[in-house]
Amino acid sequence: MMFRLFNLLLLMLLSSAAVKAEVIRLASSNYYPHYGEQLAQQGATIEIIRQAFALQGVQLEIEFLPFARALYESQQGHYSGLVAAWYSDQRAEHFYFSQPLYANQIVLFKRKTDIISFQNFQDLARQHKRLGAVQGYMQPIGLVESGIETIQVATDEQALAMLARQRVDLVPADLLNGLYLLENLLPQHQQQLDWLTPVLEQRPMYLVLSKKDPANQKRMERFNLGLQQLKASGQYQQIIETLLPQY
Repeated sequence: MMFRLFNLLLLMLLSSAAVKAEVIRLASSNYYPHYGEQLAQQGATIEIIRQAFALQGVQLEIEFLPFARALYESQQGHYSGLVAAWYSDQRAEHFYFSQPLYANQIVLFKRKTDIISFQNFQDLARQHKRLGAVQGYMQPIGLVESGIETIQVATDEQALAMLARQRVDLVPADLLNGLYLLENLLPQHQQQLDWLTPVLEQRPMYLVLSKKDPANQKRMERFNLGLQQLKASGQYQQIIETLLPQY
């Protein structure tokens, strides 16, 4: 009797372990309104990743850090990966990239009182414009290489505040990100700033998983499958429409 009871308990424990979801830890910065600690469901980007993984039996744990540190810690394998990043060949040496999540619209924010005209980025350097750029962010191809004076900051909020205070002249940023920050965190500067048109580029965001962990290659395959399922079900579009504000 005791032997049969022991076998039953062992079977229950093994069954419980088998159905227990895998948990992975991702690093993330705050990139409002796309993803962030204070957003509902931590934002559209994280909710897409969360639900795509859930369809594959994987649960997420998110830890928020400044972007440059989140990128470095993920690259070193201290986290399974990073919630979202833009593609570069250099990053692809260290990370597996997912299918695109959705695209950011990169523009140059400026002061409304400034009239800025340029044909190429070298023109901006010749005009002695100063660029406020977030440390660790990729910039439009040729912008930094133009020789334009660049001042590094830790966050988009700091860059836009410096722009309003005339410490820099231009800030490359995602359009939704800039508008959200001006409306919610920098309302005192909202009427001072606008942006140059047209959009510089449409830049897709990707989930990235560190190549330090060989198991991440299979995890990425599962995520991509979950993302396809999420789109096919209509839930992907529902997340975008519900959690991503439009201005």
